[in-house]
Amino acid sequence: MKVGIGYSESPDTVTAGAQAVANARKQANRDDPCDFVLLFSTSRHDPTTLRDAVAASIGNGIPVIGGWAVGAITNDRFGYAGDQVILAVFWLEGMAYDAFVEEGLVGNEADVGKRLGQKLAQAGVERDTPIVLFYDFVDRSDGEFRTVHATPILEGITQELGFLPCLVGASLVGDYVNSAGWQWTGADVAQHSVIAIALDKRVRIDSVIMHGCRPGSGYYKVTKADRQTILEINGQPALPFINNFLNDAIPPDEYGFFLIFGVNKGGKWTPFDETNYASRLCLGVDVERNGIIMLDSDMVEGTEFQLMYRTPDLDYMPSSVERLWPQGRKPIFAFYINCAGRAAAYAGLDLEDAFVVQEIVADRVPLMGIYAGGEIAPVNGVPTSLSRTGVLCLFSVPQ
Repeated sequence: MKVGIGYSESPDTVTAGAQAVANARKQANRDDPCDFVLLFSTSRHDPTTLRDAVAASIGNGIPVIGGWAVGAITNDRFGYAGDQVILAVFWLEGMAYDAFVEEGLVGNEADVGKRLGQKLAQAGVERDTPIVLFYDFVDRSDGEFRTVHATPILEGITQELGFLPCLVGASLVGDYVNSAGWQWTGADVAQHSVIAIALDKRVRIDSVIMHGCRPGSGYYKVTKADRQTILEINGQPALPFINNFLNDAIPPDEYGFFLIFGVNKGGKWTPFDETNYASRLCLGVDVERNGIIMLDSDMVEGTEFQLMYRTPDLDYMPSSVERLWPQGRKPIFAFYINCAGRAAAYAGLDLEDAFVVQEIVADRVPLMGIYAGGEIAPVNGVPTSLSRTGVLCLFSVPQ
């Protein structure tokens, strides 16, 4: 298995596609036909024009899979909210892969998950089958901005397949204003789709979750919820409950994309371990119902959580990343799924976490990173929807 990464910031879409392909072939030192391409770009590039440009350079008939992303990261380049295009060219060298696509996500996440689960079951996917999943993050079907939820997709897959395989993934969004997005599904361009890439079982994906958050409270319980809106906490209206806890330090109209809850999937009273936490990001508030609107819909009645605070430094990252490097296997490719909210210019930080990842990965393997809306990675062994995290995935094969 061989992977080459290509990057471009050309504002001309045709040029950007051709440059990215040329750079990927140069890095891999190969010009023979590949098996498939992973492609991501910001919303500044027309999806059909870019796909056609990549296909013209890489070869018509080769599947192009991916979608819009807020930005991109390589071993030595990164950028966001501009004209970034990034792609990874895969030569599988005799290994198998398959791609599964389901459309119609808006308002139908669970049903789409079930249909995808049926396809995975028919294909013989097992627990140790490595899968990378991408889905459209933005719903603007009625003009307003809503998020597509990962949790019901995962629940639908589980219902049909009977389990969740070894799965990592990302929700795709092309800019910070949450424009309606586009995905590349192999030979086509689509919206409101979910794509699952199942790789050969000889490939292993090890991942590490980096939150940059720590608990800032004791445990509280959701006592009433309506889909993605928390209505009551500990039997009290949710909005005044949190406002009282914060002592009015943060006005409710600033909760969106700032307030973070943590759900501990490990031992309740054991020492803090961020790999056991699912971070849940607030999307906004429902003033009329005194509710808190979350990015996903998994904080149901009975969910215990803690308020989290963000650590101002990135010292926690190097040791987390180093744990990924496997013994007795050959690392091939690193894929970094970074929440767009972690970008320094957006989060008001002094240091980009992209720099830290680049320094640690260095030239050990090709690195592709994207700035996404949300992330999926195993938490305590179970693939889980995440928000405001960085998930580094290391692909390896037997030596």
